[in-house]
Amino acid sequence: MFDEVKGFQITFGRLFRPSVTINYPEEKRHMAPRFRGLPSLRTDPETGEALCVACGLCARICPTSCLEMHIVPSEEGDRELGEFILRSGRCMFCGLCSQVCPVDAITMSHEYELSVMDRDGLIYTKTELGTIGGQLPNWWEDGTGEFTGTADAWAGTRDGKALLGPGVLGKGVSR
Repeated sequence: MFDEVKGFQITFGRLFRPSVTINYPEEKRHMAPRFRGLPSLRTDPETGEALCVACGLCARICPTSCLEMHIVPSEEGDRELGEFILRSGRCMFCGLCSQVCPVDAITMSHEYELSVMDRDGLIYTKTELGTIGGQLPNWWEDGTGEFTGTADAWAGTRDGKALLGPGVLGKGVSR
């Protein structure tokens, strides 16, 4: 009998608290700074061309083989990225492609609304990924070029640093 009263006490106590529900289509939740969404291509702001040097490391390291590259020879004797295709239905958003890129041409965007009615809508080309990527900073940086976070630091806070107090990183480790 006492357990039921105790349970109702908790229920009534929470009944009058303010709601924490987010009305999703109108309000969007703040994603973690290192959230890995859709991989996207970064572009040069002056020329609008993708920063990719067509090395092919991203396609080779991808565990699901969701990246497809068609490389064409350029006039200078180098190689250029002719076509870049991402099959996001196969992608597991691991971020290996963006970590291995030597020129940081691929970054993980904060795009997470990827639902479509047809599977063909899950295939992205070079121009679509360049539009999404634009000049996004690398997903593991804050945009300044210097890594300021710690791995897995985000746990419900907006900037990911509020929960890190002294001694959280381990004895003798500082930021």
